[in-house]
Amino acid sequence: MNMTFSRKLQQLALFSIVALLITTCSGDDPEPGSNSNNNLNRGAVGSSANDLLSSSSYNSLRVEIQYAAGFEPPQGSVNYLRNFLNQRLNKPGGITITTTEVTAPDQGNYSLSDLRGIEDNSRTQFTNGSTLAVYFYFADGNYSENENVLGIAHRNTSMVLFQNRIEELSGGPGQVSTQMLTSTVMAHEFGHILGLVNLGSDMQTDHQDEANGAHCDNENCLMYYAVESAGGISDLFGMSSPPELDANCLADLAANGGK
Repeated sequence: MNMTFSRKLQQLALFSIVALLITTCSGDDPEPGSNSNNNLNRGAVGSSANDLLSSSSYNSLRVEIQYAAGFEPPQGSVNYLRNFLNQRLNKPGGITITTTEVTAPDQGNYSLSDLRGIEDNSRTQFTNGSTLAVYFYFADGNYSENENVLGIAHRNTSMVLFQNRIEELSGGPGQVSTQMLTSTVMAHEFGHILGLVNLGSDMQTDHQDEANGAHCDNENCLMYYAVESAGGISDLFGMSSPPELDANCLADLAANGGK
């Protein structure tokens, strides 16, 4: 059945809580005491937007995905992310994505401090030379601040997906597919480290939903902060494509060095 993006987003209330992560974490200040091998990867969310979008300082991108055992992202979501980035980033040297299983603390809930500790102990790829590095961690537990948060962007090149919670809310009869939900959360989080909206990629037209933080005011946009309940999620069963960025978000990225 064909549906407008408006209806899709109304039904996609299941992951609307993803936006909560941004108002909670994406405004974090750069951390003090950064050591020499990763100080370029400890800035505030959005502070590396131009570096990610343009080729002026970095002409290639390496995306490192690490996951707790049993919570590897669907390959289709990895492929979707690669296509999403190739469409928006100017990286003539190429974009590579690697996935690796890492040992997890096996906690039911993770604080931001816990998650940063996992990254600091496990991350292997850092910005160096002409290559910029980005990091995803797929957790085996929930976010301690709110179990319904599906992902967070918490540093200039760092994101977490709470894959345990994503899988609880997807993939079953009458539920959205795990691949579609994972892809959506990944793209939404990456949108924030690209500076959307008003986090580092200046708005060409005012379209920030200020009441809901760094989000787009267009309900048809990937960066919209939906606030409805999860009612009607069954209508999403079988869908495989997340909402797209709207014209205003695309203009912001293009103005900051993106395609």
